[in-house]
Amino acid sequence: MKKVMKRIGIILTIIVGIIVLIFLGIFINNKIQLAREAKKIDPVGEKITVNDQKMNIQIYGDKKETIVLLPGFMTTSPIIDFKPLTDELKKDFRVVVVEPFGYGLSDDTTKERSVENLTEEIHTALKSKGIDDYTLMAHSISGIYSLEYIKKYPKEVNAFIGIDSSLPSQGNADDNGEAMIKFLSSSGLYRVLAMASPDLLSIPEGVDNKLAEQYKYISFKNIGSTATINEAKSMPENFSKTKKISYTKNFPVLYLLATESTDPDPSWEKIHREMIEGNKQAELKILEGDHYLHHTKAKEIAEDTKQFLTHNK
Repeated sequence: MKKVMKRIGIILTIIVGIIVLIFLGIFINNKIQLAREAKKIDPVGEKITVNDQKMNIQIYGDKKETIVLLPGFMTTSPIIDFKPLTDELKKDFRVVVVEPFGYGLSDDTTKERSVENLTEEIHTALKSKGIDDYTLMAHSISGIYSLEYIKKYPKEVNAFIGIDSSLPSQGNADDNGEAMIKFLSSSGLYRVLAMASPDLLSIPEGVDNKLAEQYKYISFKNIGSTATINEAKSMPENFSKTKKISYTKNFPVLYLLATESTDPDPSWEKIHREMIEGNKQAELKILEGDHYLHHTKAKEIAEDTKQFLTHNK
């Protein structure tokens, strides 16, 4: 019996050893690949000094009217993510894409990701470029930050356009999987999962192979960044802080919601309609598609934006 148990113990030790070696190999390979990929990332956009760190933005076109684009939570590279949409919007507008700290090619940061800090940093970057008259267009979680932003800088923001944008009344901000994200990132398992299932990366449709590769490199670099992990931890408090903020009565608001969000959850449309109730300069439109509407409905979003802003001048 002792010999049998000893053999079983040896076998289990070997199995554990193999598993440890596999994970060690994944970890080491990820570190090697990150070092190689860092040299392959093409610098795009313009670095702006914000609180002694560098924030990356990209400006398209020189039209009179300006639209500032803000990304959803953990968007790998906002500049590439929004490209299908910026290609359409820049025909009629000057377009500014902001990559907050921890996103795209901006620096990472340990500074608290409170809604106050996030909005102040974005404003500082825009102000440094003399951008002080614009429409905010926000995807997903940036809808929350936009509420604080519009309250802070009402003389600068002319209108708000939300792309399946979040509202504090939606709730469910207390479980963002930051521990799992950090583990997948630090262990290198995220790379393995992303290579096995490319859809995990959410690469925008229509971008060429070169940009798709750049998106991968930046994704592996940024996943689990200090800023985004802290942003996830700060999300419940940020929802709470913005819960009582509302738009002024005649402030132009256009909500573009995705059927992927409205079909399984009727309350998604309901809370957005309640947010603009009584506002004669507000509209809501539901578009066929998933949460990343700007990947597949860029032309429609651009046309709706043009019509809405023209009508509400």
